[in-house]
Amino acid sequence: MSRSKILFMAIIFLLIAPFSFSLEYDPALHLEAWEKQKEAFKESHVFGCAANEDNSLFMLLTNYDHHGWRSRVWAFIVGEYNKDNSIHLVWEKGLAGGDIRSLVFSPYSKKFYFTASWENPEDPEPNSAGLYAASQTGRDTNPVNLYHQHLDSGISILAVNKTGVWMLLDVYDHENDIKWPKSVIYQIEDTKGAYYCMEKKSVEDASFHSFWKWENPSKRIKDKSIVHEYEQNFRWTDYTLLICDQDEKSWWVYDCVSDSATKFPSLVIAKKEAKNIDAHYDSENEKSDAYQIPAHLIVMQIIAIISFILMLIFAFLMILSKLRQKKKEASNIIDHNKMVFDIQEKERAKISRDIHDSVVQDIRVLRLETENLTVDEKYRQQQTKIEDIATECIIKLRNICYNLTPAELAIHTKGDSSKQELISIINSLIQQFSMRTHIPCAFKVDERFNYPVLEKEETQNIFRVIQEALTNIEKHSYATQASIFIKNEGSSIMIYITDDGIGCKTEELNAKLKSKDHMGLRSMKDRMELIGGSIEFFTSQNDGMEIKLTLPLKEA
Repeated sequence: MSRSKILFMAIIFLLIAPFSFSLEYDPALHLEAWEKQKEAFKESHVFGCAANEDNSLFMLLTNYDHHGWRSRVWAFIVGEYNKDNSIHLVWEKGLAGGDIRSLVFSPYSKKFYFTASWENPEDPEPNSAGLYAASQTGRDTNPVNLYHQHLDSGISILAVNKTGVWMLLDVYDHENDIKWPKSVIYQIEDTKGAYYCMEKKSVEDASFHSFWKWENPSKRIKDKSIVHEYEQNFRWTDYTLLICDQDEKSWWVYDCVSDSATKFPSLVIAKKEAKNIDAHYDSENEKSDAYQIPAHLIVMQIIAIISFILMLIFAFLMILSKLRQKKKEASNIIDHNKMVFDIQEKERAKISRDIHDSVVQDIRVLRLETENLTVDEKYRQQQTKIEDIATECIIKLRNICYNLTPAELAIHTKGDSSKQELISIINSLIQQFSMRTHIPCAFKVDERFNYPVLEKEETQNIFRVIQEALTNIEKHSYATQASIFIKNEGSSIMIYITDDGIGCKTEELNAKLKSKDHMGLRSMKDRMELIGGSIEFFTSQNDGMEIKLTLPLKEA
């Protein structure tokens, strides 16, 4: 037995042995299977071997001597489907020993490829020449699925690089009846595993040397000056195919990416160009990889962005809901304050009328009766004193009635305020304040002041705010003088109430505005908000206080 046969049988044994020992089968059955395979391979020679990425499938190309050399392709399945540890015969239609020249595995489609060069007239199924693709089925019976695409007879070699699977195929010149004068390039599949088996027409005019002429010395060029610096006429790199020209000294470099071929005077120069092309595309791919985000990261980023957008929408809806709630609460507060202030005004008006119509009238009658009494001279002084007290009571009660409901407000009708009314109300308040407290209070109206038409509600609330401000000056400020200034600023009325009293700290003032115990300050703020205005306090310790009222005017 020849050395190549012994080597082949040793390879088969090494492939089978580990899995045979690991499976719990009857050793006698394994021995019987091994004996059968050993007999089948006695006359075989290993010509090629390929394995898939995880070594679960091996494809073997052998030549065997059966009244002449014939090619065969075998499959050996490793793993759970390899119940019998046998090598399965996949293809045996070969007519000659060199029928199959290459066997490759594609990492892109996970398929094996091999080509049959010649038609076998003995085959009951014609057109056996062409490309074969083998894929694993995952079954212990018929473990390999074989697909065949017929091509014209001709020697071919397969190549796998970083751009896909390629084939260089000899073509027969049927028009001139010339046997395989040249070869052409076929792309079998791309890097995505897409199947083409398509001739590259872009380089069909290139004078690629054929395998058949290369292997037949009688067809070779006889020029002894040509130095053949190669062992074969087809080579490949990561991104190129190198093919010898028909002149047997020039070489073509086919760029698999740009789909173009260039002719160079020697293999050495062609190799350098192929090296440069590989370096260029490797550099481009590195740059692309640096900027290319993996698919799973892109998905995660999209999910993160969508989640972030949903969170923003949710946060926006929450904020909008809270704003609406606050607006509703503010509206409810304003409505509540309006109702309270309306009730207060009605009660004040009722109390004012009751005092004026009953108590004041009774005291006036009492004073008249006292004046009409005839008394001795010695009681005249007491009579006069009683009359003065009655008169003073009437004045005080009238002031109380005015403060409860000023006469100007009592006769006020909605949307019909005279230009004197607001001024007269403020004047009346100042006069009563000065008479009651003996604190001088100046009142100044800007000469460019445009007297507006105010609603009753607006006039009423401004009056109450100024009244409360003067009451605070009287009770708490220890002021020696005060002033009120009114003017227009843009489309608003500005009223400034100032005193030279002791003032207070800003922090204390802010605390009083928030406290429930200081109803006066809070009611001033609530009244201005009720009519769409605002109130501001400016003060510091021992430096008096200024109150600024702002009321935007409605367009006529």
